[in-house]
Amino acid sequence: MKSHRALAVLAELRSLAAHDARQLSAAKDRLARAEAELAAARSGFDSASARAGVSQRVVHGAEELLHTAAHDRGEEPRGARTVADPAGRTPTIAQEVLAFLRPRRRAARAEIVRHMKSARPDIKPASLRRELNRMVTKRTLVLVEGSLYVPVPAAGGDQ
Repeated sequence: MKSHRALAVLAELRSLAAHDARQLSAAKDRLARAEAELAAARSGFDSASARAGVSQRVVHGAEELLHTAAHDRGEEPRGARTVADPAGRTPTIAQEVLAFLRPRRRAARAEIVRHMKSARPDIKPASLRRELNRMVTKRTLVLVEGSLYVPVPAAGGDQ
């Protein structure tokens, strides 16, 4: 009788092992599909990110040219616009400041304030001052010569 019971338990264990093997096989298939989808999504993201980065650099380059041309003519640059990121979100104050500073390599506080008033009239001067101080504290910016700000190069050589 004991061997009969042992055989029944063994049969149940085999059944459970076969069920687990089928579940493992199904999980491997799902994982392979998910990894393929992830690879496709990464590829799409990388492509979109590269295009967005190039577009941002082109926009900022054009803004720099317009700014320089207006400055050379003794005019105040007009019409600077903030470009939303690819998801349609408005850049943060820090992102806007860095986008302004990176192509120039450095700017005085007054230049940053002028740019931000033009590009983001919704930002209060006190908010900008606090953000500049925070960026210096977090070592995103370096403050030199009293009011001259220099961006710290992004990790990975993203400049």
